Amino acid sequence: MVNAQRVDNVTAVLRHRRRFPWLITPTVVFYLIFFGFPLAQMIWQSVWSGKFSLDGYLTFFSEPAYWWMLGYTLLLGIGTMLVVLAIAYPVSFWLITVDRRLAVVLMGLVLIPFWSSGLVRTYAWIVILGREGIVNTLFLQWGLIKAPFPFLGTNFAVVTGLVYYLLPYMILSLYSVMNNIDRNLMLAARSLGASPLSAFCRIFLPLTQPGIFTGCFLVFMLAIGMYITPALLGGPHQTTLPSMIALQIDEALDWSLAAAMSVILLVLTLALQLLAGRFVNLDTMWGGAK
Repeated sequence: MVNAQRVDNVTAVLRHRRRFPWLITPTVVFYLIFFGFPLAQMIWQSVWSGKFSLDGYLTFFSEPAYWWMLGYTLLLGIGTMLVVLAIAYPVSFWLITVDRRLAVVLMGLVLIPFWSSGLVRTYAWIVILGREGIVNTLFLQWGLIKAPFPFLGTNFAVVTGLVYYLLPYMILSLYSVMNNIDRNLMLAARSLGASPLSAFCRIFLPLTQPGIFTGCFLVFMLAIGMYITPALLGGPHQTTLPSMIALQIDEALDWSLAAAMSVILLVLTLALQLLAGRFVNLDTMWGGAK
């Protein structure tokens, strides 16, 4: 009797597993139409322009200027990631130490930039960093400079705009992990004779590694794919690969080269994700401190 019941249970489980998951059908269809089809079209466009051709890839790999843009894009992503991490980590740590009601208010302030368009936020930095902007006006009044400093069209302006845009992502990643760490662990370390710095470095910091890796990975991937901020705040020397892709589409009308650049950036992103997966367990990165 018991064996028959077990067989019925196993049969029911197998029948349930063979059943098509109809509830996810709308999601699958949505992704196939709005993500899968454009992606396939981009890949096809990179190798087909009336006939099969790899001219787009050959042009990219034979032109040193495109390699420079790719290298600059990666360096810009790394630099932005490090600056965002240096700012977001102490801010996130401070948020978990204040009163919970105040922390909710402060987190609301962190999320305010999400309520406005990225284009509007970038134009705000043009007003702030312009020759007649707030920064130059204050510096002139304080006597720090004798003439307006050209902040726009520099690496400083681009990194500043990217840091402002991506900072909330890092704070949210770190805060979600830090908030789940047991505060008694630090107290236990202090009671055993560890200094505050030693307790922080040997107890708290390792437990926040999932948040650090998650935030860094997210910020870096978003930074190397940004177009609006480098295009508006940067100059000719701050041309990134996404900016060149837009230039090839809008002005040069070379769709094959633009598609090839997009595929190269996509492959590079996937390769970096696979490389990160060899050192970090991506399945548990969002799980916080365990």
